[in-house]
Amino acid sequence: MAAGFAPGTNQHNIPELFHTGKHISIDDLKMRDDIRRNEEVQRYLSKTVPDYPTPVEFHVTEVSHVTNMGSVQKIFNSGGFIGHDPNSLSWWSLKINEADIQAAEERYLESEGLTTDHQPFLSQFTTSPAFDNETSRYGNFRFTFPLTELMEAYKQQMCDGQEPVLRVYGTKLFKKKIEYIILVHSPQASSLPELTSSPCVDYDGNRIVWRAQAICETHNFQLLKIGNQAVIQQLQRNNAEFYVWDQVSLVFYTSKVLSFPKRKLKDIYTYCKLPVDTKLNLSKDKNRSCDEADKFIKSLPDE
Repeated sequence: MAAGFAPGTNQHNIPELFHTGKHISIDDLKMRDDIRRNEEVQRYLSKTVPDYPTPVEFHVTEVSHVTNMGSVQKIFNSGGFIGHDPNSLSWWSLKINEADIQAAEERYLESEGLTTDHQPFLSQFTTSPAFDNETSRYGNFRFTFPLTELMEAYKQQMCDGQEPVLRVYGTKLFKKKIEYIILVHSPQASSLPELTSSPCVDYDGNRIVWRAQAICETHNFQLLKIGNQAVIQQLQRNNAEFYVWDQVSLVFYTSKVLSFPKRKLKDIYTYCKLPVDTKLNLSKDKNRSCDEADKFIKSLPDE
């Protein structure tokens, strides 16, 4: 593999390619010789798929941490979140709701010079796991915070009251997924570039601005532009295409516990289903029903 992307496996023992310190767009990934030579990645990245909305800018104000029952017990025992991987990183994902999708659709239409006078359509395309708030591959337990609240806690507990610095941690490639990772760290010297250098994602102090390039996991529709109209056409089932999808992850450097009141943790918990396909269950835990998960959360101490 040429310099830049390094092969490895992630914490779930899944093969990955990782480029540190850069967020590399899909168009640029397609031009790289080292990526062209990787057949596993090329299988989906090189596909020509029906036209779809891209890029689409999402303004996201909430983030989630999803985990299994054993890790929830550790969270309540310690009173919060701490990185358990070798780099002391706590992993979080963007939580995108229906209002975020509708607002992104309006921005997209405006940027393309298209009329907004039609039925909403973007939700037909936001089919990748990045937009799935009902299921998760990583466990039945989701904890969701407003980003501003989580950043304020990090500022006070990890940065001695100074503003945290967001940096470009890198780009991860999997067979079907491209992951753009942001490092949240105290304002210490670092060789990683600040997030302002990223072509894919930004932060304005209150929200993450994600310029999503691949929002469909399965392409069941195509977008036609006729005059100033956006026309959505459903594809025949045998013409549907799988393609890569991208997402943004935030990793908080937490060498000590980022703590919250246990009552607060209970209030922000919601239940997640695991995928029907057991091969996609990366939680290292058995699936819990909603009743089982809720009873477990209620059994944990409030203080």
